[in-house]
Parts: sequence; C-alpha cells; structure tokens
Amino acid sequence: MNEAFTAADLRALVAAGQAQLRTLRRYPAAFLGQIFWPVLLPSVWVLMGQAYSGNGDPQAMSAFESRSGTTGVTLFVFVGYAMYMWLSTLLWGPGTQLRRDQVTGTLEAVFLTPVSRVVPLFGPTLSNVIWTFFDLVVVGVAVWLLFGVVLPIGGIVLTLLITLAGMPAMYAMGSFFSASVLRFGEVGPAVQFVRGALSLLCGITFPIVMLPAWAQLTAQAMPPTYVVEAMRAVLLKGAGPIDILPAIGVLAVLAVVFGAFAIALFRVLEASARRTGMLGRY
Repeated sequence: MNEAFTAADLRALVAAGQAQLRTLRRYPAAFLGQIFWPVLLPSVWVLMGQAYSGNGDPQAMSAFESRSGTTGVTLFVFVGYAMYMWLSTLLWGPGTQLRRDQVTGTLEAVFLTPVSRVVPLFGPTLSNVIWTFFDLVVVGVAVWLLFGVVLPIGGIVLTLLITLAGMPAMYAMGSFFSASVLRFGEVGPAVQFVRGALSLLCGITFPIVMLPAWAQLTAQAMPPTYVVEAMRAVLLKGAGPIDILPAIGVLAVLAVVFGAFAIALFRVLEASARRTGMLGRY
C-alpha cells in the first residue's frame, strides 16, 4: 500500500509540473520579459557605477574591492540581479500558486484529491526551474555582449551545479508563502516585502559586510546568501569545487530544516482552513 501511495504521489507531482509547463507554452511572450529585465536594470546599475566611480578610478575600485573582495563590478551586479530574478519568479510563481488556485476556485478541488500535501506544496516549483536557468543564460550572454566579460567554462559549470544544489533550500523557503495562503489568503504584500528584505540582507545588491551585525546574522540563515556568495566565488575569484563545498553543505541543511518546517506548517494551516472554510474564500 505504501509503495502504491508513493507512486501515486510521484505521478501527481509530475502532473502538477506538467500543468505549469503547459501554461508556459501557451504564453511564450512571457519569455520576452525575462530577457528584458535581467539585461536592462543591472546594465543601468553597472553604467551608473562606472559613471560615479570615474569609469574605473583606482581609489574607487580599491574601496569596492575592500568591501566585496573583487574588482569585477559588472559580474558582481549581474550575479546579484540573477538571484533577484530567481527570487521574483519563485515568490510570484510557486509561492503564490495556491492563491491563484483559491482565486480561480480550484483550491478546494485540489485538496479533495487523496495525494500527499507535498504535491500542491512543491509541485508548481518544477516549471520554475526553467525560468531560473533561462535567467542565468540571459545574464551570461548579456555580460558578454554588452560589457565584454567572458565567463570561464569551469565557472559556468560550477554555477549550474550551485543552482541545482540551492534549489531545494530556495523552494523550501518559497513554500512558506504557499502555506500562508491557507491562513491569510492574499499574500502579495508579504511577497513584496520579503523580496525587498532578502535583496537587502543576502548580498544581492551590495556586500553583506556593509550591513549591521544583526542583519549579517540574519543573512547567514537565508539560502540566497550562500547561493550568491558561491556563484561570485567561482565566477569572480576562480573558486573550485572544494572551495564551495561548505556553502553547498549549508544549503543542504537549510533545505531539510526549511522543508520540514514548511510541511509541518502546511498541515497545521490546512486543518485550520478546513475548520474555518478558508479554502473556499476569495
């Protein structure tokens, strides 16, 4: 019985991912936005940085290196913005999928199915993987064509491996928003706030060392911090597989902790939603 149940859950998980992929295929124009934003905004930041620093003034570059550990301003900015795009597609995609089901009136039907609750919690993340790798490709091409920065092949391979290693922790973190839909319904404002807070805390927009001590401690508990640091290490400092093992190990631990907590929270909130009728509310 357990094997049959596990097989059914796996089929349902794949079906949930396929449903999201079909939506992507029906709206191919959405990919245009994923090309526009990862190129335009970080390019503006890089050009502003060059303008205000005197286009590579030695003193300005030395100050930047003392805080970030590198003089590669372009890649520093673009890697951070790649993580920002990942957070955006994660929080507004899988993180709010249950809210969209609630608005369209299909959430109750989803919860009437006999599959594990892991399926609606993590199923929508499967298609989001496509957006993540698509953004990375766009960023790599943009820094090459616009700024002449050629990424090392070894760094590219390790960046992809870091992305794969960080996905469980990232999507476990995003699943908190799926769970909160069962209690609060509309989570859009919370998504906006958390995305902005993580952008400030996790070294996405500027080095973590510039944050106050309490913020640096908070950053150490957030998966994006380790993903961004590891990517910058391999692309900007030539770090090898052994150098990034500690970051991958921390990401694995965070994936287990965040995932277990999200599942437990989801079960508690589902029971509450059934009692209060929240599943069927707009």
